[in-house]
Amino acid sequence: MFKKNFDAIEVLLVSALVVFLVLFGIYVPTLGFLGLLLMAVPICVITYKKGIFQGMFALLLSGIIIAIFLPYVISVVFCSINFSLGIVMGAILKREKPINVLLGSTAALAGLFALGAAYIIFSGPKDLLNNIYTSFESFMVTYYKSSSGVTPEEVKQFVKYFEIYLPSILILLFFLWSLFQYRVVSYILKYVYKIEVAKFGDFRDIHVPYELSLLFLLTLVAAFLPIPTEFKNAFLNIESILTFIYIVAGASVLSYILSKKLIFKNAFLTKVINIFIVLLFVILPFLSFSLVFFGVFDSVFNIRRFIR
Repeated sequence: MFKKNFDAIEVLLVSALVVFLVLFGIYVPTLGFLGLLLMAVPICVITYKKGIFQGMFALLLSGIIIAIFLPYVISVVFCSINFSLGIVMGAILKREKPINVLLGSTAALAGLFALGAAYIIFSGPKDLLNNIYTSFESFMVTYYKSSSGVTPEEVKQFVKYFEIYLPSILILLFFLWSLFQYRVVSYILKYVYKIEVAKFGDFRDIHVPYELSLLFLLTLVAAFLPIPTEFKNAFLNIESILTFIYIVAGASVLSYILSKKLIFKNAFLTKVINIFIVLLFVILPFLSFSLVFFGVFDSVFNIRRFIR
């Protein structure tokens, strides 16, 4: 009986914390975004510790309370995000590897976003997406209006280009969000509840399966084929996601190569210099392209075995 009461109190506390983080994120300027970034953490932790039933109950209770303070549509959006990063991540984290946790959470977020977009297009207000796009374009034109050498036409062209890659940008942002929350949840479980969860391996050992290189080649070829615009845009988004993956894989290869050479006698200083070099390759466009080559080449030939 005491355990059931304690579980109920824990669910209530988790729901209250989620509501606080959401309202903090909405009404507090500047630092409020931290509340939104962390709002699914309590649900993820309780799902991991107590199971899906308690997690769903906390999600439902917090959603009802949020709907009292915020418009219904916004509360549904927050509940969807909390479901993906809370219930899905907590359930997978209980028995899977970290990369599966991230991919599962990202897929859930992306899927819910796709369903929401489909609802808006086919059932909701028809012009909502167009209005959002027009407002964003107007904001960008106004922002760059006073900038020297930048014309409104160039800004509109950039926004149009940005619109094409919106799905892949959102998926990558969802992935980074999942990665951030995984780190937070793992630290909470480790230092508060003394629970060790699965960890990532060494960054220098990241290896992309060679099958993805074939898909990457297909997307590159598809960009030059006379296919409908919708299919071409889909291939461009897949290409951008794979490019990101291969940049990470290439950075891993570069980090592995640098680790085999001690530049300075001081190991710590060498490590700092190596990290700086890898970041330089990631940030600079012409160098990041070489990381893509490293990643693809390693995925096919596994070049680490030739470096000792």
